[in-house]
Amino acid sequence: MPTFRCKFATPSGSVVEKTLIAENRASLKKFLEEEGNFVLEIHSTERIYRIFEWRGRRKRFRLRDFLSFNQEFAVLIKAGLPILSALDTVLERGANSDLYDLLREVRNDVSTGESLSGAFGKFSSVVSNLYVASLQAGEKSGSISLAISRYIDYVKKTLAIRQKVITASIYPAILTTVSIFVLVFLMVFVVPTFTAAYFESGTQLPAITLVLVAVSHTLKNNIYLVVLLAVGLWAGLFYTQRTRAGRRFLDRLKLRMPLLGDIFLTYYVARLARTLSTVLASGMPLVDAVRIASGTMDNFYLKETIERVVRLLEEGGGFAASLDRVEVFPKMAIRMVDAGESGGALETVLDDVADFYEMDVDAKLTILTSAIEPALMVIMGLLIGFIVLAMYLPIFQLAGAI
Repeated sequence: MPTFRCKFATPSGSVVEKTLIAENRASLKKFLEEEGNFVLEIHSTERIYRIFEWRGRRKRFRLRDFLSFNQEFAVLIKAGLPILSALDTVLERGANSDLYDLLREVRNDVSTGESLSGAFGKFSSVVSNLYVASLQAGEKSGSISLAISRYIDYVKKTLAIRQKVITASIYPAILTTVSIFVLVFLMVFVVPTFTAAYFESGTQLPAITLVLVAVSHTLKNNIYLVVLLAVGLWAGLFYTQRTRAGRRFLDRLKLRMPLLGDIFLTYYVARLARTLSTVLASGMPLVDAVRIASGTMDNFYLKETIERVVRLLEEGGGFAASLDRVEVFPKMAIRMVDAGESGGALETVLDDVADFYEMDVDAKLTILTSAIEPALMVIMGLLIGFIVLAMYLPIFQLAGAI
């Protein structure tokens, strides 16, 4: 029989912690309450071991597989199956993966009397807090399938806007990388070969060629230093990103970059509004919803800013007024939130805010990529044209003298 670690208050008022054996969590709780105790906590010792084992592995399953499970799980629950039966139906496939290992642990925890949200909450290192909060709200409202469906819809919409950002940045990143490698190759290998012949013949070189030669020799003679500097810069950024102050600085700098900073902020505003709309639709109180939304932010500076908003809300401030006080979010978004808050339709307005700013991100990305691609081509053409002109100008001068 499984063992449980229990914490309960006795009729005399003292708090006792014991390890007891029982068939399941529910029967043990009933036994303790029949003895006149007030149960505070009951945890399976086997479950605690499994949690540490999972956290030690730190393996993450694909989000696509997790969404597929939730779609099937929501349909089964909506069809009237109990949670345990629905989990058993999903697990009948017998798939050997990290996701199904987690689901088996969740199924065992639920069978001992644990709630579905509590069972998934034990694996917070691989399951988002938003998903757990959606399950909690679904359990309170009695509609877990609806809560899961809202979570699936939220993930699909956030993935769609994230994919647009990634897609828009791939081509400029590739073009920039290739351009840098081409320029380095020309300066280190091609230019010295051409200019060596000029020096051997004693040709008088024009100023533009001398500048190119000086840059080429400096780069070639210090190539290892340049590589070492690049590696050191990357290592410094990596270390800075892992510190609290460094990550805050870099994430704040990201929002203040010319052109890109406005797009980043617009993207995060859309994501925040979408998250809040989803959580509020599940029946979560505003303060808890904003706290959960802060946990979904991967921008550390904005995460701390939203945590300040939570504190202002706890002090009795309004949501729109709290957003305005932190002086980060766009005024238009704050005015829309204020209108929704005043009219009692905050959830609906936040959904509209998310739609508006997602379209804004899409439009800005289209404009930016349309401008960056030709700009990079022009810059690349000018640099290569400068190199070619500097290398062949001595030949043209020699031909003119002849």
